[in-house]
Amino acid sequence: MQRICMLLLMVCTGCIKMNDLKKNPNKATIAPPAVVLSGIEQSMFEKPWGDAQRHAQYYCITYSYYGNQSYDFGAASFYYSALRNIAQLEKEAGRIGGDQMRPYYALANFLQAWFYIKMTAQVGDIPMSEAMKAEQGIDRPAYDTQRDIYLQCLQLLQRAHDTIAILNATRHYTVDGDIFFNGNLKQWQKLINAFRLRVLISLSNKAGDPQLALKETFASILKLPLPESNQDNLQITYGTSDVSNYYPAYTLTPEADAKRSPLGATYINLLKALRDPRLFIVALPAAIDNADSLHNNDFSSYRGAATGTLQGALNDSASKGFFSLPDYHYWFSSPAGHPTILLGYAEVNFSIAEGIQRGWIHDVPASNYYEEGIRAAMKEYDLPSDTIRKYLAQPVVQYQAATGLQQILQQKYLAFFQHAGWEAFYNQRRTGIPAFITGPSNQNHGLIPRRWTYPASESIDNLPHLTAALKRQYNGADNINGVMWLLQ
Repeated sequence: MQRICMLLLMVCTGCIKMNDLKKNPNKATIAPPAVVLSGIEQSMFEKPWGDAQRHAQYYCITYSYYGNQSYDFGAASFYYSALRNIAQLEKEAGRIGGDQMRPYYALANFLQAWFYIKMTAQVGDIPMSEAMKAEQGIDRPAYDTQRDIYLQCLQLLQRAHDTIAILNATRHYTVDGDIFFNGNLKQWQKLINAFRLRVLISLSNKAGDPQLALKETFASILKLPLPESNQDNLQITYGTSDVSNYYPAYTLTPEADAKRSPLGATYINLLKALRDPRLFIVALPAAIDNADSLHNNDFSSYRGAATGTLQGALNDSASKGFFSLPDYHYWFSSPAGHPTILLGYAEVNFSIAEGIQRGWIHDVPASNYYEEGIRAAMKEYDLPSDTIRKYLAQPVVQYQAATGLQQILQQKYLAFFQHAGWEAFYNQRRTGIPAFITGPSNQNHGLIPRRWTYPASESIDNLPHLTAALKRQYNGADNINGVMWLLQ
């Protein structure tokens, strides 16, 4: 009898499906779309005072423990985990169903484009059409060309805008879990169009491609809702209620941290050349020149650290007060800090000004958008209107058609200080403005890298398609100086 019971138990156990055995009772398999959306939006965050800002030559590091200026880029970061969450967002919206779920599908289209462009801008070709289809038997996805990725992303953004436009025209829709705009779809419509302008400008080298239709698409977007002020910025605002919400650069030792991070000469020299009053807010005068008193209104009292200087020399000079430090009272002393803008009104104006200057738009002066971009960027520092007016009146700042592109890109660079992640680096990579400094600390043969290498996991999990993509783009070499399609 005992043997019979044991046999029955074994037979019943054998009837249990493998999928049932794999389920973790302590792990949720469903979640409200609002919860999923909040997590995805958090993964969009780009922190200030990080690698992106240092490699854009806004500041230097004097202690190698915290970083360096070697420019020996490593592997890129892939964001397929965020894209899986976006797929889950669509799945959860479908599970609940109903008209109120429609905005989540539109935001999912935008978010897909955001992360795919973020990845392709780092390396070039990546899997997209066959990505995340393991359940369909595709566990080694082919790589899409960078051109096809941009075409697909532009389609996703068009779809996202069109859906939200219809929703905004019919009745008041909203989404829960939105940490940026509190579910306001009118602001999302503006933001999606702003991102479309960023993408189109990033493709400026491809203006002759008829399928991309950059000029026509750019002109059509200017007729649609766009950010109207800094109130429409896509930004992270910090708080003091919880440590997890503190400004990332907040520290209990602000002066010591500032001494490790002198501001870069590329940034400081441009502010000085334009006699820009933002200099007196973001930076402290070089202490060695002001032993008796600090002249905060004297441009000659400020000096940046040249990216490319050997680490030991940087450290010695910084310790003697030779460089201008970030104003640590302004940047590092408050847990509330200052908002980090991921995509803002100032950038939108500079993108439009650049499009006009490149001849994509006619019958409207680029100077209007150039000046409005400067106003928006300066208002982020609460500068008085009269100060902004005097700045714009300077001959060196006034827009000139002959030098317009350089002026627009310089002001865009200034506006990106501690904002927008890698956008300052990408704009310089695309245009060469402003000129970046190299020197003996550069470990990339004196070159500024053009890309990152592919993640090591790709050579393990997807080697055949990785090999094909490298051969197609970079003569088979995963080289940080390889020139991707975007830049050709």
